[in-house]
Amino acid sequence: MVKLATILLLFAALTVLPPLARAQDPARAWNELTDEQRAMLAPFEERWDRMPVERRQNIVDGMRRWQQMTPEEQQQARRRFEDWNRLPLEQRQMIRERFRDFRSLDPQQQRAIRERFRDFQNLPPERRRALRDRFESRRADGMRRPRDGAPPGGPPPERSGNRPQD
Repeated sequence: MVKLATILLLFAALTVLPPLARAQDPARAWNELTDEQRAMLAPFEERWDRMPVERRQNIVDGMRRWQQMTPEEQQQARRRFEDWNRLPLEQRQMIRERFRDFRSLDPQQQRAIRERFRDFQNLPPERRRALRDRFESRRADGMRRPRDGAPPGGPPPERSGNRPQD
């Protein structure tokens, strides 16, 4: 009797749970999406079923974040997207590469970079401009990314405090 109950339970799990799991899977085929999802994802309709599952999942996750934004946040996101689309392709590729490089750093290195960026943002505009000019001149003088993929100039030097060096 216990064996029969176990078999029936296993059969039910194998036949009922997969369709339920697919119903919860937002990255499923286009015709399996809800009407609301299809309406929001309409720009992707033609290519949805050809997209990798991971890409579809990212799009659905973005749709959920969008739905949770305030109208002001949505407007800011639209402006950023428009700014991104106005960038030349080469610049977008460079930004993506730098982002991948940043994501490959350990958390301590990421934190140090964020702190230095915050310090930079807190500088007076004329000081930020001077540092940008100095960086651009160093870059123009041939500062290149090393073959090991490390950021140009290597890791930041150890220093006391979190203040930018002059």
